[in-house]
Amino acid sequence: MKKLTVVAAGILLLGTGCAHQQQQARQAALADTAKKTGLSPVEVPGTGGEYLGKEHRGYKVLFTGKAGDVWGRYVARLTMGELGREAGGVFAFLTGSYPTGGDAAGSPLDRLLAEAIGQPLSITMILAHGKPWAPRLDIVGDYANIEPGEKLPEAARLGIGAGTIHTANRGFADRILADRDLLDRLDDLRGAYIRVDSEAVSFFWAGQEKNYSHMINDHGGYYQMLNDLLDDLADIADAIPSRNR
Repeated sequence: MKKLTVVAAGILLLGTGCAHQQQQARQAALADTAKKTGLSPVEVPGTGGEYLGKEHRGYKVLFTGKAGDVWGRYVARLTMGELGREAGGVFAFLTGSYPTGGDAAGSPLDRLLAEAIGQPLSITMILAHGKPWAPRLDIVGDYANIEPGEKLPEAARLGIGAGTIHTANRGFADRILADRDLLDRLDDLRGAYIRVDSEAVSFFWAGQEKNYSHMINDHGGYYQMLNDLLDDLADIADAIPSRNR
């Protein structure tokens, strides 16, 4: 018990000592993000959240990311991994801990953990298109953890990455399908949900760190992913049919 108390005190001291460094790192990251994507901090009164925004190709964009109990899950994974290596057998399978390698992230027990505490990471990007006549359209990834409340008719299948287009307006879907660059970028998504309504084109993603990391790598890096998402939403907004179509 005494040993546990000393360890806990050390963690508290470490957190206090690193506060200034964490703030410096945050400011450096914000500056780097602004330089490489144009996204910079903006205030949204009454929300209590932290947001980045910019004007992209004539559209106003808002972006935010949330992290849940990532550190708590990381500690839990370390514990699961050690137990799996020591116990072996079925428990090694459950925790993804094999003598030849393996990873607790995405293992059966990790998935149960995700169900218990919720998805640890989420990102949201909203682009205001200024076209109130826009038809409803959804692009729903096969493994999306955020889905529309109502199911629209299926219009086109895009693949495992992007998922499926749902809309009652076939002409809108065809305009998206004609944009090969957009389709190539959408293929790099993993379990995302893109929604078009009368106000905005919105991107929603929630999931585990492992899938988030894979999605970043598929895009060629974090900043490239943000830039691609900006273009994805702008391209979809450009594809909204005119009032007379």
